[in-house]
Amino acid sequence: MVEKERKVNMKIHQLIEIENVKGANRFLKNLLERTRTEIVGLGLVYGRPGLGKTRWTTRTAQDNGYIYQRLESNITTKDFLRELLFKLVCKEMPYYDVRGTMNEIYNQILDILQRNQNLVIIIDEIDYAFANERILATIRDLADQSLATFVIVGMEKAKEKLMRLNSHYRDRFVAYYEFKSLNLEDTEKIITELCDVKIDKPLIKLIYSQCEGTMRKVNKYIDAIERIAKRLKKSELNFDEIKDIIAKVEA
Repeated sequence: MVEKERKVNMKIHQLIEIENVKGANRFLKNLLERTRTEIVGLGLVYGRPGLGKTRWTTRTAQDNGYIYQRLESNITTKDFLRELLFKLVCKEMPYYDVRGTMNEIYNQILDILQRNQNLVIIIDEIDYAFANERILATIRDLADQSLATFVIVGMEKAKEKLMRLNSHYRDRFVAYYEFKSLNLEDTEKIITELCDVKIDKPLIKLIYSQCEGTMRKVNKYIDAIERIAKRLKKSELNFDEIKDIIAKVEA
């Protein structure tokens, strides 16, 4: 049971080099290689749900030692700053107790960012901040006053919402990347690398046609195929032998 759980967890977090991952990596590389003293380090990644944004952000943060922070609904500016400060210091001081006024916490964060220009902070679910412009203003100010890099991640309308804000926000963003729907080649690559069962091209095409370009649905089909193969005691499956079963899968 332990081995099975470990295997599943590894698959969940594995990052496949599909087009979205390649594009997001290029976006991040360009952002990191900017002229830091002249260009503010703010970039936006956006796209509809299920395309792998969170997988890319969490894995990229984990592999590179970046700060990853996920916003929640009704978050206050002080809550945001408290969590960010804790994440910045918790590796060295895991029992650090964040105290002080909002301004004092902000200054502590700014001091850390100014002392380490290589820090990268990824803020997911930025859409929650569009209802609280003070959070956006705080992120902008931290980026303005330091050389750190901020990667902001949002839903498909995030760029549109950002463009509707005043220039004090939108003009600071220097890089954008939109996660797109998976193509057939992406779908095949994900299945080939993540699925323990070997399947034929017609079955891959069926999965692609049913998944609406989302990684989330591809993963559900992979899980279904592995369960079917286990029940049939097979390591390979083809379209003809399971077409009636797979057609009933609700992704």
